Amino acid sequence: MRTHPWVKFRTLLPMLAAFSLLLAVACGGTAAEPRVIEKEVIVEKEVIKEVPVEKQVIVEKEVVKEVIKEVAVEKEVIKEVEVIKEVEKEVIKEVVKEVIIRATNTPIPTATPGARPTPVPGQAPVYGQHVNMRAYADTKDWDPLGSSSLSSVISYSQLYNQVVQYDNIDTSKIVCDLCTSWDISNSGMTFTFHLNRNAKWFDGTDLTSADVVYALKRYYDPNVSIGRSGLTRNYVDENLDNGLKAIDGDTVEFNLQFASGAFIKFLAVDYAKILPKHIMEQGVDLNQAENVLKYNAGSGPFILQEYKRGNFYKVEKNPNYFKVGRPYFGSIDHYIITDASRYISALKVGQIDMSNAGGASLTPKQNIELVADTDSEVVAHFLSPSFNVGLMINRKKAPFTDPRVRKAIYLALDRQAIDRIVLDDTAGEPMVFMPGMAHSEDEASKWPGLRPKDTPGGKEDLAEAKRLMAEAGFPDGFKTDFHSRKVSFYVPICQVVKEQLKETLGITGDLATHESAAGYKMYGTARAADAEGDWGLGCQGEGMVVLDADAVLGGVYRPGGTRNYTDWSDDRVEELFQIQKVEQDLDKRREYLREIADIIRVGDNHWVTLVWGRFFWQMHRDVKGFHPPQTVQYGFKHEHLWLDR
Repeated sequence: MRTHPWVKFRTLLPMLAAFSLLLAVACGGTAAEPRVIEKEVIVEKEVIKEVPVEKQVIVEKEVVKEVIKEVAVEKEVIKEVEVIKEVEKEVIKEVVKEVIIRATNTPIPTATPGARPTPVPGQAPVYGQHVNMRAYADTKDWDPLGSSSLSSVISYSQLYNQVVQYDNIDTSKIVCDLCTSWDISNSGMTFTFHLNRNAKWFDGTDLTSADVVYALKRYYDPNVSIGRSGLTRNYVDENLDNGLKAIDGDTVEFNLQFASGAFIKFLAVDYAKILPKHIMEQGVDLNQAENVLKYNAGSGPFILQEYKRGNFYKVEKNPNYFKVGRPYFGSIDHYIITDASRYISALKVGQIDMSNAGGASLTPKQNIELVADTDSEVVAHFLSPSFNVGLMINRKKAPFTDPRVRKAIYLALDRQAIDRIVLDDTAGEPMVFMPGMAHSEDEASKWPGLRPKDTPGGKEDLAEAKRLMAEAGFPDGFKTDFHSRKVSFYVPICQVVKEQLKETLGITGDLATHESAAGYKMYGTARAADAEGDWGLGCQGEGMVVLDADAVLGGVYRPGGTRNYTDWSDDRVEELFQIQKVEQDLDKRREYLREIADIIRVGDNHWVTLVWGRFFWQMHRDVKGFHPPQTVQYGFKHEHLWLDR
């Protein structure tokens, strides 16, 4: 798929390889031995760019040499910058080196990591300022139990803490949040965290190991959805009396089923919040904002002051926060703005200072135009290309109970057209895993279903799709219902999908759009084992929690997964998942992942990947202290940001 030069998918892959090595070092273990394949791709393009006379323009020439070794990445950058007064043409030549990322496990740590956050940069922070942020949708959760929604975690993250977190500067590094340090023993199978004795709940009660154990055991309950708060459940000893225990009031011990570096990555995401045991044991439902307010629940940098459903939520600085000198903001108003045009206008006129999370509400083209229209007053930080957008098929509801119908849909959809129409040719190849984790984009482009429909292979796919529909008893198609939450670019994608299925297979029906929380609730009607669900087809995304194949499998292809609403499973996929998650040989693990992908890409499941997109995080350039996270699923406490005004 072609991409805009600013957001070209393949140029990000060396960055991700570097991220993997940084995380390995941060976790205290020996860096992984990456296996890479380098392939030179020469891209020459001429871009004509009109620039007004007398406006200062910076033209940068950057030559990047990158050497990837087994345990290190060395990079030399030479920049020449000249300032000119007039520019009539800008000619850009690109030489792109494609690096195929091998799937990696985080190495098993062998020493106590450096647990403290990176110090604040030299620029002095400004304290006490008010900031207006945009929330792309209303929250459906104030309690992380079973939570799997980005729109929810951005609301409650600022109220609570995790045991550990991703660093706010080196965002690939894991550091302490509630802890002060941790030890690793028993050949990487035991993690012991030492808690900060100054941590307190908003009501003055000490936050102790009892709170940590209570909160996490709720998330590990096999009778509740694993969501994203319980992802470490896959690693902790199933006998929770041994798997998670308080050694004393300030010490918590985790015993794992097997040595894993991935465990601590999932423990660090913003969903894994610690909630107050002394409040919840009273039977208080902290999933209701009214109770969060009434009982003054929280330990984090900000205290909830007001919530008006569908409109806003407001927080103020916690004056007794255990992290000395934090937060910098005095207060934050989060305004729920679902319409992209309204959001763009609010940024341009200064009504909104920043988004409260990375997201995909704006297309890459809209982000580029926003930066240009504001003369770079607004900055669009881009995150890794970890956004798996797919068509969900309710396999519990006829006629989708027939695997031939599901496979026909998989084969018939034109992914290249979806990318071109909605995402301006910026998406990655719509393979099972994030490009490079198991297969290269070049390999995936030749798969049935992914082959361009104007090629001989693509025409074969369409013919096979029609044959399968006829064999299933639907030669002329059927009528169903299409659904989309009114967030991100789900609605325009669903509109294209709807038209494609009508034209190619005769599948028709109305497209219903839903507010974010209402859409999640509707998809959830198919969760119960004996439930059919109130929907047929749905367009939805799954942003990777961490850059690891386990995040894709746990989110989409395992029973109970955040986007596996119909509990699709495959015995061999589940068997391979259990094997690969403990495999430390990178090449062997990649072969297991390739086999998993080969099973899934046959098309007989519940999810059709349409694009691998990317997220952007927009903010005014006066917002300081920000460093883009690796994925869209963490970095929402805002304790490290300030306004330079």
